[in-house]
This record gives sequence, C-alpha cells and structure tokens, in this order.
Amino acid sequence: MEHELRAIGNGHAEWIKQTVRVDYDNRSQRPLGFSRNGRYNKVIKLLGTFKGDLSPNDLTYLVKTVDGNTYHLYLHLSDFDPLHTPSPIRWTLGFRVLKEGTTIGLPLWKSRIHKRLEGVADFHGDLCPELVIGCKACEMALELLPGLNTFRDIIVIAENNSSPALDAIQFVMGCTLGNRRLRVIDHSRHIYLFVSGIGGYGVKLSLKEVRFNDEDRFNEFERKVVEGSATLDDAVCYQKLLDARVARLAELENAEVFAVEKVRKCFVCNNFLTESLIHENYGFPMCENCRLDMAGNNSGWYINKRPAIPREGIW
Repeated sequence: MEHELRAIGNGHAEWIKQTVRVDYDNRSQRPLGFSRNGRYNKVIKLLGTFKGDLSPNDLTYLVKTVDGNTYHLYLHLSDFDPLHTPSPIRWTLGFRVLKEGTTIGLPLWKSRIHKRLEGVADFHGDLCPELVIGCKACEMALELLPGLNTFRDIIVIAENNSSPALDAIQFVMGCTLGNRRLRVIDHSRHIYLFVSGIGGYGVKLSLKEVRFNDEDRFNEFERKVVEGSATLDDAVCYQKLLDARVARLAELENAEVFAVEKVRKCFVCNNFLTESLIHENYGFPMCENCRLDMAGNNSGWYINKRPAIPREGIW
C-alpha cells in the first residue's frame, strides 16, 4: 500500500466524487465491488481501511479492482437518529489513484546500493527505515571484514527478533535461522554481530542515536496507524514521514549510523565478546569466566559448558 499512499501524498489522483452502489461483505468487513456508469468493478484486494472524517462511524477503503486500478471508497453512516434506527448508508467513490509518480527517489545513494535496497524492499514487502538500517549494517560489515572468503563463513547475531532489519540481513547476507547462520537474542535493540565462524573474529555494530526532528509527529501518526484509528490523511502523512526517514538514513555515512567494536571468540566456550573482555591465556583468547575456571582446575583440563542464557556482552 505504500506506493498508493505515496501517490496520494504527491497529488497523483483523479477526483471522482460520485455516489455509487457497493456490494459489501459484512463477515469480512470489506467491499466486494461497486457499480459506476453502468459498469461493475470487482474488488480483488483490500489495501487498507481507515477512519472517515465526516462522522465518528464513517470508514474509508483503498481497494484494488480487477482492472488494476486503485480506488478510494467512502462509507458514510448518518448517526443523528435519536431512536437508534438503522442509519442511512451512503457510499461515495472519492478518487482513483494514478499509477505514475509512485516511487521514492534516493538520489544520494549509489546505484549499486539503491538496487540492493529495492531488492530488499521487494523481499520484505515495503520500504521502511529499518530496512535501510539492515542494509547499511551489511554493507559496513563487508567493508570491515574484507578477509572473509565466502558468505558461508559469516554468522550474524542480532539482538532483536522483530525488526525488518532482519529481512535485509537475510536477503543480503544469505544468513537465515534455517541455515543456522542467523542467531537472534531478543534484547530489543539494534546491535548486530557479524563474525567469522571459522576465524573466530568479527565486528559488533551498535546503532547510534539519529535525530529526525519529527519524533512527536511521527509517534502520534504511528500510534494512530497501529491502533486502527488513522484516517487516510493520517496514513498519507505517516508514509511521508517514513519516506523522509528512509532518505535521511540513506544520506548518512555508515560511520554516522553505527558504532563499531571488534569482537573475538573465546577458545573455550565459543562465545563472542568484545575485545576488551577477552584475555590471552596460554596463548589462547578466553573470556574472564573461562580463564578463571581454567586457572582453578587442578588437572589443567576444562569441561566445556556453554551458558544456557547469554550474559550481557557475551554472544
């Protein structure tokens, strides 16, 4: 639906403002089709449902018809009857969304990166700021780890389980839960480790705070969209703010988006830690716990016990 919202926001719409008859399915709460000028237009997809702005009970629908056009239908329910008798219903065909001018321009992106982002957006289903974050994380990791011979050696550890950035990582790096090269620890933050499973080294990328100077407006529109109280105008404004954030993140250098720390793998427990938490012991990199355990083991041997729950700073 993002393309249609973007087109509406750019004024690419043919205004109709015509009363029409609509077939409506009460069970699924969606229009099935409408008649206009003696022609029946079958609805094949409901793109979105929004609150109307004429009365509290009004609804609006963005629908795609069998001929490939997208229309705006407005359902007006008159609620002035004090006896609570069935309210008169009026359907209005508001406008048709034109098919031109529906893409977002990212002129400051190199064409190679722009094409990668387009592919990620197709894979994910829409274009959003967190996809840019995921793409930039992958790009930066590949720049910082030039010694990796193949993508098959890369393991990604992400500290969130619900961000679209994970789709970008899966698309660009080929790391998935299924092939066990994507591991997720849900700390609800944008921290990503790109590591060599064979070499035992890598980088930790932590998202820096990026200010967009629209946080209050963005949060308000996002709240309305999430709770289902947004009007079509609210949704269009929200899409504009999303696009502005995508463009803003795209303009930034990778170093402006992420803080970088090197990580190494503990020789004993195989957990990855930042280099400041790694100690050389008997010529091998070890975390503090393993170093102390080995020092206290009289036999000189260490029984490998991987912690069931990763601790802070350990992956």
